[in-house]
Amino acid sequence: MTKGELPLEIEGLCATLEPFKQDLNKVLEIGCSSGKKLEALCNMLGASGEGLDPSQLAVDEGNRRLLGKDIRLVCGTANQLPYDSGLFDVVYFGFCLYLVDRQSLLTALAEADRVLRPGGFLAITDFYPGMKCKRPYIHKEGIFSYKQDYSKFYTESCLYYLVSKQSFSHRQTFFDLDTVEQVSLSVLYKELEPYPLCDAKLTNL
Repeated sequence: MTKGELPLEIEGLCATLEPFKQDLNKVLEIGCSSGKKLEALCNMLGASGEGLDPSQLAVDEGNRRLLGKDIRLVCGTANQLPYDSGLFDVVYFGFCLYLVDRQSLLTALAEADRVLRPGGFLAITDFYPGMKCKRPYIHKEGIFSYKQDYSKFYTESCLYYLVSKQSFSHRQTFFDLDTVEQVSLSVLYKELEPYPLCDAKLTNL
């Protein structure tokens, strides 16, 4: 894909990461499907890629298409990543957190933090309705989609800094007045030193 053909969220992510691309050599996409967006991101950054998705069918299709490229897809779930700690320079949740079971959510968020090196970037594309809510998932009975601002789990910890947030829609390229369709791309920086040493003269704690 050329720059003009990129999905909106990948174009926005690449624009944010462009100034740092010389240090971004290894990318992980969680919820990669067949890896098309991961491939576009790696091409723009000149990076190698790993992708993880629960669909074996999508993973097999992607690996056949990506044969010969420095990108590898595996079947798995976000709450148990098969990667070493601090391995990646960029970790991207590719529109998947809304389907993560709530019993596994905190583990999935912690796993992404574990595999991202300090000084790396975490990106999240997901529904962003301005409040948390759930609704039945139309593609599978008995499943709910959970919509909220997932970036807050990271920024509220004070371990991450929100670099950028781009709002658009699940169905169009600009902000949607229908809260159910609102989507955002959040790009966060994992602080190298989130707790600088306080000046003893300024505090008694």
